[in-house]
Amino acid sequence: MKAKIILLTLSILYSTSLITTWLLVNPLNSEYYYKKKLFTEAIEIEPCKAAYHLAYAADLIRHNRRPDALTRQLILTQLTQAVSLKPYSKKYKKIHDTYAPLLTP
Repeated sequence: MKAKIILLTLSILYSTSLITTWLLVNPLNSEYYYKKKLFTEAIEIEPCKAAYHLAYAADLIRHNRRPDALTRQLILTQLTQAVSLKPYSKKYKKIHDTYAPLLTP
């Protein structure tokens, strides 16, 4: 009887760990890509999340101290997209208003 209980407990733990692993590494899980700072993949899976667009713009700003015209346009587009998506956030609007004048030629 004890062996059956131990075997059942171990199989439940194993199944739970498999399901958890699948949920974390699932290629359709945009949160996984967001946490790994792979913003373009996260945006491709879930383009309606404003936080992804804002994080992508911030990452571009952080890695490009002197961005070229195309990068500036991409940053501005991502900031505008973050502001336009719901839920609307005043913080996103403030960030957009701070960086937009710097990015326009």
